[in-house]
Amino acid sequence: MVGIRELARHLDISIGTVSRALNDRADVNALTRERVRAAAAKLGYSPNQSGRSLRRGQTDLVGVIIPGGAGDPLINMVFLYVLAGLRRRLSHEGLDLAIFLEDGGDDRLEALRRVTERGLVDAVIISDTLGRDPRVDYLTKLDKAFVAFGRTRSQVRHAWIDPDFEAAVEGAVDHLAQLGHRRIALTLPDLKPNYLDLIERSYRRAMRRLGLGDEAWELRWPPGERGGLAAAEALLNADPRPTAVLISDAMHAVALYRRLGEAGMLPGRELSIVGILPEARAQSLIPALTSYETDWAGIGDRLGEAVILELARRRKPGAGASRPPAGRRTQIKALVEFRPGESVGRP
Repeated sequence: MVGIRELARHLDISIGTVSRALNDRADVNALTRERVRAAAAKLGYSPNQSGRSLRRGQTDLVGVIIPGGAGDPLINMVFLYVLAGLRRRLSHEGLDLAIFLEDGGDDRLEALRRVTERGLVDAVIISDTLGRDPRVDYLTKLDKAFVAFGRTRSQVRHAWIDPDFEAAVEGAVDHLAQLGHRRIALTLPDLKPNYLDLIERSYRRAMRRLGLGDEAWELRWPPGERGGLAAAEALLNADPRPTAVLISDAMHAVALYRRLGEAGMLPGRELSIVGILPEARAQSLIPALTSYETDWAGIGDRLGEAVILELARRRKPGAGASRPPAGRRTQIKALVEFRPGESVGRP
């Protein structure tokens, strides 16, 4: 790659003239600008990003903090689709995506502090959000542009994008109840993210609304296939046994299918199963899993749009432009869609 010094030497003009030409300064004539641009393209000129970042006070990077703990539900194909949509949207604005991993420890602020206090990125996207997430308070006090992939219960108003878990759960319970199911269970991975609490509260609300009662049918087990097998044993050994179950963990669904097969039982016949926003591993099950799904790449696109708006609030507007209103924040529950399968039948 050729830097600005080599480019200036090749053209036999000053570094300052080359810099002004590349930045469309009015004090450089059109012929010189065109000559500089043509030479830059021919020689493969690459600007020094570190120097540009220092001068402009921005890096044009957006950082995503991804949890790295074993068994974490976000390390899967769902997040890859989200990242793909996010990267495409940011690239339209000349922004690049940087990914940082947490170590799975209890201190959720450690990785975030390293990223923000070193000035590595202009904005941050946090994921795997907790009900009371210290990262929201930290970023708010720092006045750092950020968006949460997932809601919190924080009183601080901030930007977030999240699937509409409530609509998925209540729609699933209603669908099963219309088929005649009265004993509807819920299995969840035993983890801390706020979306699991949203699912649980929505389930209890839907069951109470239909007068079905829910205390005996809500189960929490470790994530992954081992926890799914334990959940399957508990469901099959319950007395009375549930006739239907809602599952949010893809590997719980895989394990339940396996255990039913070992017992000579068929999903949709002896036990109806509905997946709440399952990821790709659950979509290859036979019989096909009845599920609620969302456009994960579309959620990534919306995350990118929210980040762009948050950055605009903190940057000086250009001529004739104005900042977005400070009091408004992007807060979107993304649409979910019912996908009928073969894993649901009458009790």
